[in-house]
Amino acid sequence: MKIVSIFEERLYAFKFQGEKYHEFRRLLNLWSDPMYLVQFLKNNKNDLPENKTIPELAQTIANNAKQIDETLKRLGTNKKEKMEAFFSPLNNFQYQFRILAEQKGRENYLRVYALKIDENCFVITGGTIKFTHLMEDRIHTREELMKNTQCRDYLLSEQIFDLVSFKDLLNNQ
Repeated sequence: MKIVSIFEERLYAFKFQGEKYHEFRRLLNLWSDPMYLVQFLKNNKNDLPENKTIPELAQTIANNAKQIDETLKRLGTNKKEKMEAFFSPLNNFQYQFRILAEQKGRENYLRVYALKIDENCFVITGGTIKFTHLMEDRIHTREELMKNTQCRDYLLSEQIFDLVSFKDLLNNQ
């Protein structure tokens, strides 16, 4: 497991062993691949909204992926804006401070999962296409939840609790 910088001091992503790309690039590649999207939607047809066709949903998802990419580029490069404009607590009922808090960014059916390192600094752990209410409801969303926990546990084991300790880890990896 390695951590890659996307926008220095603002946005990072995990790159897992055996993967060609870091998680954010991997997600964008999948979400813009029409063949992947159609197959994913066919595999999850029981969860799809009834008023949308598979080609319509595939196009919506690809458009939403572009929106996420543009939003994160804007937030990552504009020093006047904060990454918190995209990311919010994974648990909608989490209101208290938590070290390495689990976060989500969303655009329609797409979710980008991250851990909050410090104010305005996040590391992406993964993401998914989500049609059901709870992450525990489907295998692909449960896997992302487990990956998020695995990444958080790794950072905690490395005694990461703020931007300074996170930078030390990056310098030593």
